[in-house]
Amino acid sequence: MIEEKITYRCQACESTDLIKNGHSGSGKQQYICKACGRRGVINARKSKHSEAEKEQILNAYFERPSMRGICRIFNVSRPTLAKWLKKSPVEP
Repeated sequence: MIEEKITYRCQACESTDLIKNGHSGSGKQQYICKACGRRGVINARKSKHSEAEKEQILNAYFERPSMRGICRIFNVSRPTLAKWLKKSPVEP
């Protein structure tokens, strides 16, 4: 029988002394490092949209369609679009 052992390391201190610490809101297993106390998930979800897609969506928004229209076309939620607009520089 072949057994494969996966060892995870803390992102902050590189320690392998991790223990389970409940679940995140999205249902992923959370861990806590015994060495430094840092908490988090092993493989956190990355952003659904790349920087190029964000730029394209923001450029489309600055062409003056409605926020709802942009959200419908690009499949982005309104709170996400609003957050991106707050972070973006003034209209190009």
